[in-house]
Amino acid sequence: MGFFPEYRKLFARSWQCVFKKVTLQPCDINLGAELKNKLLGKFIFKYPKTVKFFDKTFTFWAFLFVALNIWSLVYAGLAGLNLWVYDTCDPVSGEGCSLSGEACGVASTAITFDQAVKDNKLGTWATQPFTTFAETVSKVPNRFTNWEPKNYLPSDPSYYQKYDDSKKTALEAIDPSCVYCAKLFSNIKESKFYQKYNLTFLIYPIPSPTNASGYKFQHSYLMARYVQATKKVALKEAQVPGEWQLIEKFFTAKGDYNDKLQDDFKTTFDKAQAEAKIKVLLKEIGYTDNEVVQITTIANSEQTKNDLAAQKDIVENKIKTIKIPTIMFNGRRFDRVVDADYLSKN
Repeated sequence: MGFFPEYRKLFARSWQCVFKKVTLQPCDINLGAELKNKLLGKFIFKYPKTVKFFDKTFTFWAFLFVALNIWSLVYAGLAGLNLWVYDTCDPVSGEGCSLSGEACGVASTAITFDQAVKDNKLGTWATQPFTTFAETVSKVPNRFTNWEPKNYLPSDPSYYQKYDDSKKTALEAIDPSCVYCAKLFSNIKESKFYQKYNLTFLIYPIPSPTNASGYKFQHSYLMARYVQATKKVALKEAQVPGEWQLIEKFFTAKGDYNDKLQDDFKTTFDKAQAEAKIKVLLKEIGYTDNEVVQITTIANSEQTKNDLAAQKDIVENKIKTIKIPTIMFNGRRFDRVVDADYLSKN
């Protein structure tokens, strides 16, 4: 209501009333009349009893207006702080903020009121906003950090082009099923960003405790296993490594049932169909039947699971992102899609 000039004076008088009541002084005796003039004038003849009720209980409404005013200021301030730190006004649900950059939100450990009642965790639910605020404040230094990608590389980094000591490194954390990861990849290709940096990646299927698969997108972990396994089998005479070509297929190929292959994996394929499609993609890239069998064996190995767990640890406990894609280069970090124009200029 403070946005409307005709109500600003009433808000100011409400604050004065609350201050006087707190200091054991009576409210301005003319405030009730002003309330009727400002808010209740249109209803005084039709609903005199209602108007009389509001007139007599104005002190309560004054306190309520002030409380709402304080709450809205605090809420807006916290949302602004979150937006500055995380690039989203809601760290619990990154995709739920209309001001967020384009990104897939990483599943939060926040609990709802219903869950709190069911699991007898009302205390945890009640303190959750304070915990979230404390975490936000603790990450303020991230805004001033010089992000060096080499500090967050996996044990076996794969570069889009042959590694060049004269170039800086750029690192992105991606989920093969995230549509915004695909959009970032498209911007990277359009801007030829990969020619200026040693571009590498962390493969990170976004977890979700609420989905049966354990992941935000049902086949992300399967796709990630094959990407990781493809690193171990070099594609002969290829300028772009096989794992990068597989990622590009996931991000850009046309689907069998939908416009995009990503949507096939997310909404249409069962596990057998998803794995069969990955093997078809590997053959399209140039792998032989024997090499596809070799990649499949590696994808199902404990080593691959351990490699993915190590990359998950980097993303969650070192980079500590709440949104995917995350990309860092030239000392900066972005937890969202970066447009092609910016990538071409930096």
